[in-house]
Amino acid sequence: MSGADKTEQPTQKRLDDARKKGQVARSQDFNGAMSLVGAAAMLGWWGPAMWNQTAGITRECLTHLLIEWAKPTTNAQGLVPLLSQLLEQVFHLLGPFFLGVALLGVGANLLQNKLHFSSEALTPSLDKINPLNGFKRIFAMRSVVELVKAVLKMIIIGVVATSVISGHVELLSVGMLPFQSALSTVLKVVGEVMTSACVTFFVLGFADWMYQKYELNKQLRMTKQEIKDEVKNAEGDAKMKGRIRELGIQMSRNKQLKNVKTADVIITNPTHYAVALQYDPDICPAPRVVAKGVDHFALKLREIGGAAGVPIQENKPLARALYALVEVEAMIPPELFVAVAEVLAVVFKKRKGRKGGTASR
Repeated sequence: MSGADKTEQPTQKRLDDARKKGQVARSQDFNGAMSLVGAAAMLGWWGPAMWNQTAGITRECLTHLLIEWAKPTTNAQGLVPLLSQLLEQVFHLLGPFFLGVALLGVGANLLQNKLHFSSEALTPSLDKINPLNGFKRIFAMRSVVELVKAVLKMIIIGVVATSVISGHVELLSVGMLPFQSALSTVLKVVGEVMTSACVTFFVLGFADWMYQKYELNKQLRMTKQEIKDEVKNAEGDAKMKGRIRELGIQMSRNKQLKNVKTADVIITNPTHYAVALQYDPDICPAPRVVAKGVDHFALKLREIGGAAGVPIQENKPLARALYALVEVEAMIPPELFVAVAEVLAVVFKKRKGRKGGTASR
């Protein structure tokens, strides 16, 4: 199947399947740009404090070294506490900076693809370690494009940095300036170069992200036949689920038609709703619904229940409430206890009267 046939945009299912396999649009340039911008911002905000602390640590370290070496009994073991203290101070000084840069890199990944973890991408595969496939990837057109992008990126960054530096003619005479003035001039130019480089990196990284999304979308394009097959498979799954659902409903109704014969009463609307109740204190502490139906199924419940001798009581509001609030095999809620008790009292009274009349005869 040629790539020219793939003219249709990928469906949501194809995009989801690709995401599960780890195929997402991700730009390393954008991650690097975000980290660089964050690092530059942190240096601009925290740089002077870091410089002062570094100078203080350096002075303190040199002072202690001179004191230790001036002692007649100085040995290497005496420098261990000093080095340990020095490393601890450097960690406290640089740790937050590197942690911030790392968090920015993670944030750039989340910005591109939200939170995503693909186990399939980490699954070992012989294709990934096949040397022949590796050579194919190296000399593939995508690798050539990435190489061209890298070269262009360095050229653009170089042009931007050169244009910024060439605008500061005072750098030509910086060697004749006092140290403080020369340092201030150099830092100013370096700051401008960093700012220009960060902006350029960010623009290039964002453009690369858009390009990666375009490439992924192009790679996942589908043919008209693939879309038809996907729709056909989806319809088949829908039909299968519908059939399973229908079988479940039919099984539930068959069970209800069987249970309605053992009910104590059927409460009706009278034509639209029918709810069969059973009350046996040995089985359940409260009356429960053993069957319920609407329209045609309600008529079926009344017919089978009536043929089995189950009393039928008309109570429109109670029938509607029971049908809406209580599921089959569930107990009635407390708010319906009184209304149901009144109906059952009438039913049990009639049943007792019939038994008494039979006994007297």
